[in-house]
Amino acid sequence: MFGDLCVRCKGRLWCGLPKCPILESAKSIMPRLKISSDSIFGPSPPSVFVGRFGYPNVYAGPLVSENGKVFSSTRELYGRSLDEIISQTSTLLRTSRRVHVRRVDKIVETSQEIAMSQKPVDTEIWIEKFYGGANLDDFFHPTGPRVEPRRIDIVDNPSIPKRVDMVVEERLKAELAIKELYTHGYEVDYLQRLLASGILGRDRKLVPTRWSITAVDDISSKILMESIKTYSPLSDVEYYTESFMGNDFHVFLIPGIWEFEMLETWLKGAIYAYSNVVEEDYEPYEGRRSYASNITGAYYAARLAVAEHLQSRRRQAKVLVYREITPDYRLPLGVWVIREGVRHALYKKPMRFETLEYALNYAERRTHMNGWPAKSRIAYNLKHQRRIDDFL
Repeated sequence: MFGDLCVRCKGRLWCGLPKCPILESAKSIMPRLKISSDSIFGPSPPSVFVGRFGYPNVYAGPLVSENGKVFSSTRELYGRSLDEIISQTSTLLRTSRRVHVRRVDKIVETSQEIAMSQKPVDTEIWIEKFYGGANLDDFFHPTGPRVEPRRIDIVDNPSIPKRVDMVVEERLKAELAIKELYTHGYEVDYLQRLLASGILGRDRKLVPTRWSITAVDDISSKILMESIKTYSPLSDVEYYTESFMGNDFHVFLIPGIWEFEMLETWLKGAIYAYSNVVEEDYEPYEGRRSYASNITGAYYAARLAVAEHLQSRRRQAKVLVYREITPDYRLPLGVWVIREGVRHALYKKPMRFETLEYALNYAERRTHMNGWPAKSRIAYNLKHQRRIDDFL
């Protein structure tokens, strides 16, 4: 229909249509919930969703579990089947109403309290209007229908860590606040909802969830990269693999100073892909100056996972991540799939190779797409550098 535009767009309506036909079709997989009462009582995971359409006037509010089942982190979803993930996420009602990102009304205040809690918060929602249909987003996990609330009441006391309370009260810059909390072990899921709910930073405002996810992945990985660049490089090429939910991950750690590159192949039949499409984004040692617009949020999620691994080993490397998206990937589940997929790949024992060329040749025979290694800037540069060295 639109060729590789759909892979680049991922539901952002670059085609000019009022709704994404691909996502509308995918929603048929999600169960349809019905609400028979004018109020709902249940735990908020805790989580908050802030939309981006119409910015700065956006839909915002907490997610509330309709059946009492909650998860505190997307880490808990990894390894489950698609049916299990849908069952867990489709009952999360998006209780939201339109609000200006700088306006703090009662519902926004309540959402902020819920976002700050590390444990589920029992919440009662008084319904103004119910909108059927699930919500799918390439950055965030699926959720159930949207509910416009008349009132939201927190029934029990949110569990807010003292350090979080302190950071919020001190009104640190958002980047410094995230650095303070991340270095003290707080999950990126938690930091993402703090940023989205508008309680971090000096100039406080709601941040669309899609933007907050990428911002936290970006800031957290940069924190780690500052240290990584001071460590000794690896001595061998290491190759790691992992598969999850129709996503095949291939991670190459290569001796040398820090560089990061990610390649993605969307195979024909995967969601968004009408034909095979290869995308690439790269950054040198000095870092990126612009957004990774080809691979978008998946780039920053994968970079964070690799940075965590190298930091734990106190080593430095050039990094190439190749993600192959197969037709088994039928429903967008969020960039947590990439973050956790690369993390789990790096938990395994690697294969070791003398050169990246040997590693890529081995990996290419185990993927569906031929020729993708030729798209790698890191591979090209290493091969080119070796040819120059031959004349020295």
